[in-house]
Amino acid sequence: MAILNVSNVNQYYGGSHILRDISLKADFGKVTVLLGRNGVGKTTLLKSLMGLVPIRSGQIEFDGLPIQASTPYERARSGIGFVPQGREIFPRLTVEENLRMGLASKPAGTSIPADLFEMFPILDEMRKRRGGDLSGGQQQQLAIARALACEPKLLVLDEPTEGIQPSIIKEIGRVITRMAK
Repeated sequence: MAILNVSNVNQYYGGSHILRDISLKADFGKVTVLLGRNGVGKTTLLKSLMGLVPIRSGQIEFDGLPIQASTPYERARSGIGFVPQGREIFPRLTVEENLRMGLASKPAGTSIPADLFEMFPILDEMRKRRGGDLSGGQQQQLAIARALACEPKLLVLDEPTEGIQPSIIKEIGRVITRMAK
């Protein structure tokens, strides 16, 4: 069963036609990968899925409902977690504060899910450290954990292994595979 359906999406930057009739689906409980060389629109498609850039035409359905007119906040609240390329953590906030930002759509006082620290033990060790003081791999783990904090139905990752050492890539792959089950 598809949790995400994208049909005939077109997106432009000014007069440049970036996405041309893109269609894809992502099934619930499965890992779906989008591959392509640099500059073909992968990041633009993911930003379009999140509502960060508007589409000109086409349909995006999440969990059976059209979302192409929804705001990024509404998409996140509906159950889409997003980890952008470049991580975009809050460097001056602690690890714990960054994780609490992932709970923004939850009621006040919601606890950080304990299983995040089981998945990423280094984050538990570094709870009080500022995000900007972490290594690149640790920042990526933090960005993924922040997106998982709200317990999304769909997790969208843009370049999740960019610039990260192989042992951390393996750990991230283990977590993502575990989540899909």
